[in-house]
Amino acid sequence: MTERYVQTLERALDILEVLSRAEESLGVTEIGNRIGLHKSTVHRILQTLCYRGYVEKEKERERYRLGIKIVELGITFFNDLEIRKIAAGFLVLLAKSFDEVVHLVLPDDGEIVYIDRRESSQVISMHSKVGRRAPMHCTAVGKAILSTLPEEEVRHILKVKGMPGFTPKTITDPDVLIKELSEIRKSGIALEAEENEVGILCLGTPVFDYSGRAIGAISVSGPANRIKEKGIEKIGEEIKKAGQEISSKLGYSYYRHNI
Repeated sequence: MTERYVQTLERALDILEVLSRAEESLGVTEIGNRIGLHKSTVHRILQTLCYRGYVEKEKERERYRLGIKIVELGITFFNDLEIRKIAAGFLVLLAKSFDEVVHLVLPDDGEIVYIDRRESSQVISMHSKVGRRAPMHCTAVGKAILSTLPEEEVRHILKVKGMPGFTPKTITDPDVLIKELSEIRKSGIALEAEENEVGILCLGTPVFDYSGRAIGAISVSGPANRIKEKGIEKIGEEIKKAGQEISSKLGYSYYRHNI
């Protein structure tokens, strides 16, 4: 029997996904054009989403953005994640030790999603925000996760997602990245030097579950000059140690998976 879907629900989810990816609020026609729906259908669904709090309408204009209800659901989801609970203490310690921004991410559909972030006492302008997605090929956390995957799977991800250049230092050649991933696999530490954002240097390491699968990664990020002054090698080793302890608490055995 062919599985059937509720069309109106699918359309509502399409609208929510479009709004989540938009950098600013969108009008009914813009939303309709992006998902191939007539504006009357979009408008009708938006009224229900607004009524339930999942979408908000700007008072001055006929434009829409995600509502507070989405935030509430997201916070509940993040708070229930086991990895987030276990990693929390380690993220705090790393942030205190180096006074730089610390991240925890999960892989999803060939990208990474930031699920936790600890701030530095110093003002740092970075793109990363909890709930935001980012590419794998140009982030330390993404490369850390890619380094645990078979080359065939890595190449598939790179082919599907592409390797756009965000800065002059972004690696856009699959063969060059594959070679770097081999080194990351040996050291357990990934370095991203101004490949995603100019002036920002980041070090990351994977986090494994009981089965040996990399289910996330952690990182320390900051201005390149400060990270270098504090010691790339020192920060890398501390991140690696934290990643190993988080993995152990998730049931991963370094002895069992490395014999």
